[in-house]
Amino acid sequence: MPVKKRVKTSSPRKQSSNMNFLQLLVACISVFFVAFIATNTLLPAKPTCANSISCLNDVSEKIENNAVGVFGGKEVLPPKIDLAADMSSQKVLGESDPENNSNSDKKKHIYVDLSTQKFYAYEGDQLYFETYTSTGRWGKTPTGNFNIWTKLRSTRMSGGSGADYYNLPNVPYTMYFYGDFGIHGAYWHNNFGHTMSHGCVNLRIVDAKKVFEWADGPSLGKKGTPVSVCDQFIAPDNCIQENPVK
Repeated sequence: MPVKKRVKTSSPRKQSSNMNFLQLLVACISVFFVAFIATNTLLPAKPTCANSISCLNDVSEKIENNAVGVFGGKEVLPPKIDLAADMSSQKVLGESDPENNSNSDKKKHIYVDLSTQKFYAYEGDQLYFETYTSTGRWGKTPTGNFNIWTKLRSTRMSGGSGADYYNLPNVPYTMYFYGDFGIHGAYWHNNFGHTMSHGCVNLRIVDAKKVFEWADGPSLGKKGTPVSVCDQFIAPDNCIQENPVK
């Protein structure tokens, strides 16, 4: 008499449980994938360094009057820095200058317009200073609202690699506002009004000097002068920022 083999089958309840588990697993993977895509493509990445080499070492004051810089594959001569002459010819940095109609009772605020490559310094709703600037071409200048966190009469900035390598001593009148993203004078180009930097806000040296002596660094628990980088600047307190750094 033939022996009948029993075939084990899963109960409907167990099959339903397995199906629910698989559905849950697929849903979790889908959520993770969507979050990963959003984080890496839809949301802006926070810039970390304007100057990929020097920002990893230090952003301290450096005066190197005998050094030679490199930019765009060519040697460039930095300006000479004379701190003694600076101290004797100016008042305390950040004090208002009556000769330039500066009023220290009004709140200072710097605006950078990426769309027009313009730089504005305001005291309250009064325009104190306006000029052309050069912001990020090889690296994005971060949009957002910041404060000057240190002021350096001179420092070294370096970064890039290969044909993009640069090493610039005696970068004058540097005002860092976000990591090593700063406002400073630029002696290695004269193309203001057009993007030319690796993320910093470049000014003519004479303009950077004016702003450096007017703007405030942090002092006695107070933050430095606010800096707003705008995709489009309309007016004080009307700064359009599409993806500001948080």
